[in-house]
Amino acid sequence: MNWINDSNFSLELASLLTKVKHAKRSDDNYYGFIFNEGLGGFKNENSYYNMNYSDVGFRILSLFRYWNIIQYYFPYKNLIGEDWKGVLKEFIPKLNNASNEIEYKLTVLELIVRVHDTHANIWGDDQTLKIYWGVNYAPVEIRFIENKAVVTDYYEQNLGMKSGLQIGDVITKINGKPVEKIVLDKLKYTSASNYPRQLMDIGSNLLRTNDSALKIEYTRDGKLNEIEIKTFSTNKININKRNQRKDTCFKFINPDISYIYPGTIKNDYLPDIMNTIKNTKGLIIDLRCYPSETIVYSLGKYLMPDSIAFVRLSSGSNTDPGTFVISDVLKVGEKNGNYYKGKVIILINEITWSNAEFTTMAFRLAPKATVIGSTTAGSDGNVTQFNLPGGLYTGISGFGVYYPDGRETQRIGIVPDIEVKPTIDGIKMKKDELLEKAIEIIKEH
Repeated sequence: MNWINDSNFSLELASLLTKVKHAKRSDDNYYGFIFNEGLGGFKNENSYYNMNYSDVGFRILSLFRYWNIIQYYFPYKNLIGEDWKGVLKEFIPKLNNASNEIEYKLTVLELIVRVHDTHANIWGDDQTLKIYWGVNYAPVEIRFIENKAVVTDYYEQNLGMKSGLQIGDVITKINGKPVEKIVLDKLKYTSASNYPRQLMDIGSNLLRTNDSALKIEYTRDGKLNEIEIKTFSTNKININKRNQRKDTCFKFINPDISYIYPGTIKNDYLPDIMNTIKNTKGLIIDLRCYPSETIVYSLGKYLMPDSIAFVRLSSGSNTDPGTFVISDVLKVGEKNGNYYKGKVIILINEITWSNAEFTTMAFRLAPKATVIGSTTAGSDGNVTQFNLPGGLYTGISGFGVYYPDGRETQRIGIVPDIEVKPTIDGIKMKKDELLEKAIEIIKEH
C-alpha cells in the first residue's frame, strides 16, 4: 500500500486513506467480488434495500460497485465503445448530485445504458421508475417499421378499435412532441446492445403516461390526422401480449412445409415432431421469440449429419480479476445418417436475443439452412445477476460468446443470410413478410 504515500496526494487525502488502510474490519466484509459461477451472479454484495438516498456514500458505492464489475468481470468491455475510466470520472459528480430516489435511479440507469448490453438493465417491477415512466398505456402496440412508429396490433381488441387508431397508422407526434424528439430523449435511458433493440423497447413504452389520455398526431394513407385516445392500466390491457403467444408450437403450413415456434416448445415433443416431418421439403424455425426450453442440442441432433463446432465461450476469474479464459469449441449435433434433409429456414429480428441468438448460431450450420430477417438484439451469453444499493436488480452478459473463429455476436447480433424487414404496407395487410419469404425459399428448386 506504499502508493498512498508515493502518489503525491494531499496530506489530507493520504491521511484519510491511511485510516481506511488500518480500519478495524469485521469478518463479514470482503476485499473483492466473489463470482458465484453456479448461480451466475456475485455473492456478498449487500443490496441496502432501505438506503437513505440523501446519503452520498451509498450513491457513490453504487457507482464503484458497478464500475468495478464491468471493469473486471464484463467479457465485452472492449466493445463498450469508449474509455470506461472516463465514464467513472463523468458519473462521480452525477451520482454525487443525484440526491433523491428518482434522480439516483435514473442516473444509475443512464450508467447501465453506457455498457450497451441488452442483458443490462434495472430489472423487476421498480415502483419508483414505473410511476416515473407512467402507469397507463394506450391499447395499441407500437413497433418501429421503416424507422417510423407504426401501430402493429392491439393489446386488447375492443379497446384498441375504440381508440380510433388502425393497424398501419404512423404516429408522428404525442402531446405535440415529435416522435423523433421523444426517441432521442429516451435513448440515454434505454439499455440495449444495438439501436434496433433500443427502438423496439422505446416502441413498447412510447404511448405510456400517468394521464388518462394522450393527444396523437398520425398519418393514414398519406393524410395527417389528430385524435385523443384513452389510456389504461395493466389491469385492463395485457402489454405483454406479444410475448405470450399461445398458438401451437408446431404446425404444417402445407403438406411439404412445417413450422416450429420455440416460444412454446417442449423438448419432449421433438422426437414425434421430427419423425412426422422427416420427408418434408422444408422446416421453418421461428426464433422471433425467447425459447421456452433450451433446444440447441435436443433439436440440433436432428438437423446435423455430424457433430459440428458452433461456438466458443469466455469466462472471468476470481483469482485473477480482469482475465478471461476462452473455452474449447462447443459442438452441436451427433453422427446421424437420418438427419433432416429438407431446407431449414430460421426467422430472426430484434426480438431474437440471448438464448435465441445462441440457438440461431447452432441451427444455421444445418446443411440446407438459411437465416432470414434482420439483425438480432446482440446480447449473447448467460446473465450474471447482482444488486446495487437501493435494492436495484441488474445484470450483465456474464460469458463471452464467439464463433469458432473468434468473431463476436455481442452488439452485432446474428446477421441474416437474407435481410427481410416488415414494411408498413405489409403491416396494413396483416402480412408476415418474413414467413412468406421463408415459404418462397422452400418452394424454390
